[in-house]
Amino acid sequence: MNRVSLIGNVTRELELCKSKDGEIPYTRFTLAVNEYVISTKEKKTTFVDVVAFGKKAEILSRNVHKGQKLAVEGKISTGSYFNNDGIKVYTTSIIMEDFTFIDSKKDII
Repeated sequence: MNRVSLIGNVTRELELCKSKDGEIPYTRFTLAVNEYVISTKEKKTTFVDVVAFGKKAEILSRNVHKGQKLAVEGKISTGSYFNNDGIKVYTTSIIMEDFTFIDSKKDII
């Protein structure tokens, strides 16, 4: 099973993009997820890359702003590419399947 649920704060304003063929809208953003580490009694923040597609991407890009708290459910996706120096870079992101506005004052449809 490949399933992940996260709650965190959006780190920047979202931008709606289109796939190379112009057919599929998507947005890519980072979620700052806080956790409390019992052994050190400190807060730790993990920055997680998230990608949303289709109608969900359109809704998010119109209604989510930097700092807003969001619950995200999805699956982990890994990949790789070669950077300008020819070095292979590995990536990990969450492909969002569902979301919930945590501290929104309005209902979004």
